Amino acid sequence: MEGPRHYDWAWIEIGADGHRHLLIRRNPSSGELAFYLCWSPRRVPLAELVRVAGTRWCIEECFQAAKGQVGLDHYQVRHWTAWHRHITLAMLPLAFLAALAADARPVRTAQPNRPAHNPDPIDLTVPAGS
Repeated sequence: MEGPRHYDWAWIEIGADGHRHLLIRRNPSSGELAFYLCWSPRRVPLAELVRVAGTRWCIEECFQAAKGQVGLDHYQVRHWTAWHRHITLAMLPLAFLAALAADARPVRTAQPNRPAHNPDPIDLTVPAGS
């Protein structure tokens, strides 16, 4: 995890029903823009669309871990059945490793604002930038 990410957000309603939006993210330091085409079954505020768009990073980090730790990217897709088997057999050990890493985390203290300290490294984690 790289820490908090700060962006400027804007949205444009692109459907007549109020359920379709173009969400625009701008990096304030570089000016880089990213666009999200959004649909929701009901009207939602901008903050909700931003929250959902932010879950993308969690998913991408999960895929990066799967590629680096269990070989999710070591396959050339030729047939659906073989691809499905490969994905299943790669995600099973990733779930096992995630459970081991979660179990190795230090127990939280009773005070939520005070971090728990454990001098031992947590195994099975990937450092940022790798």
